[in-house]
Amino acid sequence: MSIATDLASIRILGTVYQKHTLSSSISHAVHSLCREVDYINWAGIYFHEGEHTVLHEFACTDSDHPTMQSQLSFPIHNRKGEETGVLVVKSKQWIVFDVNDVPTLETVASEIGELAD
Repeated sequence: MSIATDLASIRILGTVYQKHTLSSSISHAVHSLCREVDYINWAGIYFHEGEHTVLHEFACTDSDHPTMQSQLSFPIHNRKGEETGVLVVKSKQWIVFDVNDVPTLETVASEIGELAD
């Protein structure tokens, strides 16, 4: 299952490196994950604003917002190593993510963090 995630991540990282703007990069990232990885049904990026964590961008493959069965979350750190947000991916399928998805999505979160500084 991780090949789709790897391919989507390569495209996302290419866009992050080309655009160098946070808003266009996070929008592209969440929409690409949902569009290109068939088992990711929801992706969102939250940023910490004071004591609150606020959803800044999300994409969903199903407008009915069905119950999600699986979820992974990855911290977003700025260049100083401070956690500034979280990348969250969800799926309608049970136990769909595997260990190969983790480093790939961690890289996406890391690169978004570089722009969030």
